[in-house]
Amino acid sequence: MQASSKYKVLKQFDYSRSKQHQLPLRLGQYYRKSNGKMVGWGWTKIKKKHNITKYGIIGWLAKSPNIDPVRGHRYNLTGWAHRVKCGPGGCKVVDRRKMLLATDETMTAGGGPRFAYFGAVTAFCKGSVKCPTWVNTKFRPRTSTAPLNTAALNASDSGEQTVFTYKPLVEKKGRLALAS
Repeated sequence: MQASSKYKVLKQFDYSRSKQHQLPLRLGQYYRKSNGKMVGWGWTKIKKKHNITKYGIIGWLAKSPNIDPVRGHRYNLTGWAHRVKCGPGGCKVVDRRKMLLATDETMTAGGGPRFAYFGAVTAFCKGSVKCPTWVNTKFRPRTSTAPLNTAALNASDSGEQTVFTYKPLVEKKGRLALAS
């Protein structure tokens, strides 16, 4: 008997909660129940309901140091997406989205003798059903674990930038800093 394709692992990510296991992102499903309610989980729900279309966003959130236990084997990991506008008077955040990745660490058969976490349940921008398009189009994962160079960010004399951080940016007299 073949396992349902909804459990197929599309990608696996380094996971801040475990050195032994990676976090799987499964195909999942998103459908309308007979009562009309939409339900689902996995990549299908993340894309269709919450408008997150880049695997990299899930991988970035999976590495977040911000881990909140929910119940049992479930955890939420958070990060922030910021649209920043800089001008001669300084920089300010013009849009901020707190992003959340819900995970389930229940162990499940993974084909053969291998067991793996159930994985990513959903991901979304808190406060809205769909993440704005700029979250996907402007996502550039940080290649270094070094702290954000806020001095370089603040030195920008004009234009708009997008910054993804594990702490929210705060404004202090036209300058941006990571919240402590």
